[in-house]
Parts: sequence; structure tokens; C-alpha cells
Amino acid sequence: MEDSNDLGLPSLQKLQSAEQMELLDVVDSLRACGLSEIVALPQLIVCGDQSSGKSSVLEAISGIPFPRQEVLCTRFATEVILRRAAKDEIKVSIVPGEDRALIDRDRLLRFRRELKTKDDFGDLFKIAGEEMGLSSMGRPFSKDILRVEFCGPSQPQLTLVDLPGLIHTDLSDTISKTTGNVELVHNLVSGYLKSPRSIILAVVSAKSDISNQIIIRNAREVDPQGLRTLGIITKPDLLVKGSKMEESFMALARNESFKFSLGWHVVRNLDSAGNQNQDDRDRQEILFFQESSFNRLPAHTIGITFLRARLSKVLFSQIRRELPRLVEDIQIQISAAKIARDKLGPSRSRPEQQQEFLMSLSQTFQNICRDAVRGDYEHEFFQGDANPERRLCANVMNMHFSFASNMRKNGASWLIDDGDVESDKYRSREQAIKEACMLLKRSRGRELPGLPNPLLVGELFRQYSRPWGDLARLHIKNVWDTTNRFLELLLRHLTDEDVCENLFRFWLYPIMEEKLNLAYSKLDELLEVHKDYPMTTNYHFINTSKIPRQDSSKRNLEAMLKDRLESGQDVSVGEITRMMSTISTNPDLDMDMMAAEEAFVNMNAYYEVAMNLFTDNVPTLVVQAPIIREVPKIFCPIAVFSMDPDVIKRIAGETEEQIMERDSILRRLATLEKGALICKQYAKRPQLGE
Repeated sequence: MEDSNDLGLPSLQKLQSAEQMELLDVVDSLRACGLSEIVALPQLIVCGDQSSGKSSVLEAISGIPFPRQEVLCTRFATEVILRRAAKDEIKVSIVPGEDRALIDRDRLLRFRRELKTKDDFGDLFKIAGEEMGLSSMGRPFSKDILRVEFCGPSQPQLTLVDLPGLIHTDLSDTISKTTGNVELVHNLVSGYLKSPRSIILAVVSAKSDISNQIIIRNAREVDPQGLRTLGIITKPDLLVKGSKMEESFMALARNESFKFSLGWHVVRNLDSAGNQNQDDRDRQEILFFQESSFNRLPAHTIGITFLRARLSKVLFSQIRRELPRLVEDIQIQISAAKIARDKLGPSRSRPEQQQEFLMSLSQTFQNICRDAVRGDYEHEFFQGDANPERRLCANVMNMHFSFASNMRKNGASWLIDDGDVESDKYRSREQAIKEACMLLKRSRGRELPGLPNPLLVGELFRQYSRPWGDLARLHIKNVWDTTNRFLELLLRHLTDEDVCENLFRFWLYPIMEEKLNLAYSKLDELLEVHKDYPMTTNYHFINTSKIPRQDSSKRNLEAMLKDRLESGQDVSVGEITRMMSTISTNPDLDMDMMAAEEAFVNMNAYYEVAMNLFTDNVPTLVVQAPIIREVPKIFCPIAVFSMDPDVIKRIAGETEEQIMERDSILRRLATLEKGALICKQYAKRPQLGE
């Protein structure tokens, strides 16, 4: 094979000094190990509107003969990767776009070519376009990437990218200006522009009005301060000397109208119809700038020779500035890859490997569940996410308090409120006692007048506490759902989606269903107690039941005293005694109403005692015991040991997709770790000039 210098590429050497070569060696080593497929690496991208002279600029910079035509010259992205190697070779491949079908991807990935001479480039772009299925009457653009790798001992380390020109919607060519093509090219170019480590060479043609050139707007959107954008003005020889158009481009070149921190540069393009070599092109450019109005510009902003020098400094500064951030990105990617690897777990094609995997997973699962039940939140699982459902104990306890509050608010079928008796939810005290009296008459037994049937209190209580069952069942179901969500969050933290889903489907969900049914059974036991005669040993019941009786006598006495005092009559101690005697021995009192009031008072007193006990028993006996405290035991090493082999296979067995995913993650991790090592080794080198 010819020496690579015979291909006409010596201009690339002028881009780099010895110090830059050393730093770019690091970047190339990262690219060589495949890191460019994972994180963005520094590169030069040439972009502009259609027919703006992008390919000519790239050829002038690099010496690589890109095709130069006036119409649709660049239909796909071309990456030229220059790499130092012991052997001279030029390898060509196609990277399929993400929209390609699997069969097309395989075909394009098999595309391989080797170039021997400089003349091979012309046919290369034509052959690649045909392989991508491009044609003037069919598909004009592609998301596929043509990748050309130059290897050799004298090659610099660099990546250059030629992009399709941005399409104007007012073009007469109806094929190129269709909405789909405009969007395709825009998205393709934007993807490269957005890369924070790419140096943007924004090519603007002097043949077109400045305000109509899309690339200026797009470059400023992704790089507002112009820190990594260098504007390049092409085809200045087409401007009429002394015209307003020439003056507007002179102002642009002086960085006055559209400002970039890196400024602007002016170059004269190769004649697309001619066959000039690199030296002829450079000589003609020098002659043009000596005679044109652009010679009033600073010398370092005109001509390809100074452009190479500017790019050399810009490229070096960009790489040196971005390298620390590149190292950070690599470390972030390494952490993400390790998390993905750990979630997938080790390879497990054999039954014993599958059981071992589940044993290890269950041990971690049990430990975290035990912490969650106890309210110990030191593990990283509880720290890494603000989701409150990760902290099971806190979440469930808050739900218990809410349940108790809801019981006090909505646990009774109706409430006593003398001010609002229109709603079905409220009764006046008198109305409530009358209803109790009606129930007393329906359930009358052999009790003496004025005394309630002993069973009446129980019947009143059951009517009054009818909502308890529904409220408690709702609370149980809510806690159960919360526990399931916690288990799902934990499994997604510990393992991959497939294992999580299978573990739930074949193991956890059936067990949790049993726990839910057991909790409902426990609740039924609590409610069954209240179907019998009310019984309590709580002294609070006695104290509470006495208060309403005393309040009733007090209200009657106050009413009689009020009548006497309002009429202006004096009241002696003896009269007060007679009033009290009258109240206690009033022969006009309704004996049934007295009995109903006493039953109602006793029912209310018992309700308070029973509700306090119920709001304690539901959380402790119905929820905590059968559901929460059992969470660490539902998937533990002992449980795995007792699993049926078929269940183990269903949960831990791997599909072909999982095997391929693990291999991909491991390759990715190896690439990242190799890249991190390269960066670390560079950091330890003595820096030139120090």
C-alpha cells in the first residue's frame, strides 16, 4: 500500500503541535477502544446550508478529496477518523441509522471497503450512497453514517465530520424540500451540533444573503456564546467588489453582525468544475486575497493556512477544557453500567445458578425489608429517592393515624347536632332518643317500666357503628396496596424488570393475596365480637354514661329556675329543694322515653370505648400482624430453599434477550473502564512545558 502521505493528506499534520499530538493521542485511544459510541469525544464538524461549500472547506483543511457539486453533494454524514497505527490502511464502513430495520442493519454493517489511492474517494461516496438506497428520484438523504478510518504511523489523531446541508423550504427542487427530508436533515445536523465537545465550523456562502442562512441561527441555539463555533465565509470571489453585499460580509468577517467568541474566517473555495491540487488551490487563494477588499481584514482571519492554525489552537483548547468533564461522564456511565449489570445479576443458565441467584437476591431483599418494617432508613435504597413509599414503616403508620381520624369522623352512621337536622348524616338529640324509643318498643321484653331491654344497647350500637367494617376494609386494602408498591420499588432497585415481574407473578403476589385474605378474616373476628351483647371492663364507660344523666337533671332545674326568676319571683332554698324533688318524681314523664334515653346514653358511652379499642386493634392485629410484620419472611433464603424447581426456573431463568443485554452491558463497562484507565494514565504524565 502507498504511504498515506501520498494520498495528499499532509495538511492535517499542520493542525497539531507536539503537545496537541500527545493530548489527541489520549482522545484517539479512547476512540480506538470504542468509547465514542458511548460518550461524546472531541471532533470537528463542518455544517452549513446546501451548496455553501462545506465539502470544499473540509477538503482544504484536511486534504481529503470530498465530492464537490452544486446540487445535493452531501446526502449523509461522513466521519473521517484519523488514527495513528503501525500499519498504513484506510478502512471504510457504514454505521446504520437508528431507523433501519434489522435486516438492513445487518446488511449495512457487513459493508467494508479498502482504499488504495486518492482517486478511490470519488467512487466511494457513490457506492456508499447506493448501498444506503439513495437516489435522486427516491430517498435523497439517510441517517446512516459513512465512516472512513485512516490508519498509519504518520497520521494525526483527529475526527472530521461532513454533514448534509440544511435545506431551505423555498428551493425549487421538490424532492429535497419535502417536509420529511427537511426534518431528517435538521435532526441529523442538530444531533452533531448539540454534542458539547464538537467544534462547529459554521460555513456561510457569500453567494447567498446572510439573513437567509439557517446555520447561523442553529449554531447560536446550541452554542449561544459561540465558545465552540467558528464561522467560515466561503465563495468571497463571487461578490462584486465595493457592493453592499460585499460590505455586509466584511462586517460579518469582523464579527460585528453575528458575534461568535471564536470569530469568523474567510476562505476561497476550490473550483468545483476544475481539477486543482492542494498547492494550486492555496496559491490561487493567496493571489485572490492580495487583490480583494478582504485584505483589509487581519491576516490571521483569511486563507486556509491561517484557518488550519486557528483550528489547531481551538481544537487543543476544546479538548483540554473538556477532558475533565469527559472523565466525569465516563465515571457516571461506569456507575450506570454497574447498576445495570448488578440488576441483571450473574449468568444463570443452570438450575443451581438460578437458585444461587435467588438466594443472594432474597438475602438482600430480606435485610432491606426488615429495616423498612422497623423504620431503620440507613440503607441507600431509602436515601436515593424521595418517594415516601420506599419508607414503609413511616408510610403505614401515617395511614394508621389517618384511619383513626377517619373513624372518629365517619365511623358513626349519624351524628348528634341540634343545629343541622336536615341532613341524613345528623340527628338532634331528641330525634335520636325518639328513634331509640321506637326500637325499644319493637324489642320490648319482660323488663320493668322505665328500664331498657338489656339487648337494646347492643342493637343501637350495631346500627350506629355500621360503617366500621367498610372503613376498616378500605384501610386494609390501602395498606396492602402500599406494601405491594414498596415491594415492587425494592425489586426494581435490586434486579431487572423480567425478574421483578416473574417474582411478583409466580411468588410474591399469591402470598400477598393470602395475607390480604388473612387480614380480612382477622377483621371479621373483631366485628363478630360486636354482634353479641356489649361487654367491657373499661371504667371510662361508667364515668361517661353518668354525665348525660346529670346533665339532663341540671338542664331541667335550670329551666324551672329561669322561669321563676324571669317572672320577678324570689326563690328560696326550700323551693329549690321542692323543684328537684318534682324533677325526680315527675309522674308525667314518659317511661319509654326515659328507658330509651338511658339506652342511648349507654350506647354512646360504649361506642367511645369500643371505637378506641377498634382503632388500636385494626392496625395491630389486622394489619401489622398478618401483613407488615410478615414482609421480610415472604422472600428469604428459607423461602427460596423450599421453592419448586419449576418456579425457580420461571423466576430466575434467562431469555436470549437478557443474555444479549448482559453481554452488551459487560462490553460497554469494559470499554468505559478502559477509557477511565487511559484518562488516569494521562493525568499522571508530566505535562509539556511545565
